Amino acid sequence: MKKNLTKSIILMIIMVMAIVTLTGCSALPNAEKTSKDELEGLTVVTADENMEGYTKCEAMEGVEFYYPSNYKSVGKATQPMYMDPDIAGASVNIVSEAFPSRYTFEGYIEASIIGIKQQMTIKDNEVKTEYINLNGRKAAKLSYTATSQGQTMTITQMAIVKDSKVYILTVGGLEKDAESLQPKMEKIINSFK
Repeated sequence: MKKNLTKSIILMIIMVMAIVTLTGCSALPNAEKTSKDELEGLTVVTADENMEGYTKCEAMEGVEFYYPSNYKSVGKATQPMYMDPDIAGASVNIVSEAFPSRYTFEGYIEASIIGIKQQMTIKDNEVKTEYINLNGRKAAKLSYTATSQGQTMTITQMAIVKDSKVYILTVGGLEKDAESLQPKMEKIINSFK
């Protein structure tokens, strides 16, 4: 069991690093808030008002989200990560980096998907991408099933740009637990702002 937990942690770290592949580029000067035009036509997703049983994570300066109160911190201050103590591999984490000036948001997401596919085996080679209005900000939602280190996990990553940085929230768990984790993972994602 401990070996599977270690593999799950390693897989989550690989997935986090796969999307943050564009470091070393200069940041956008004075990145603006999402305009109304950018949000037009996007599916609107908002945070649940009842977050009982969830804890607010504000460890990553500039953004916040809620995670289940029973999750244990296994990350560090610059890369917060929380894992479910009862379901091996179920976790949530967040990373950020300067937004590369040579990319549009969509271009950054496309380049990140290439990085994800190079880092791990993606089921059906498909990373489903959807752009949504997440709490008033344009967000990219990436969903995929990945295999690495002998573990198969379902992953959802949310990316937003705020104050010249891109923030990536990753939630996931073992594929066998995907259905039971779905409501919890959606609540985490919807609270991201």
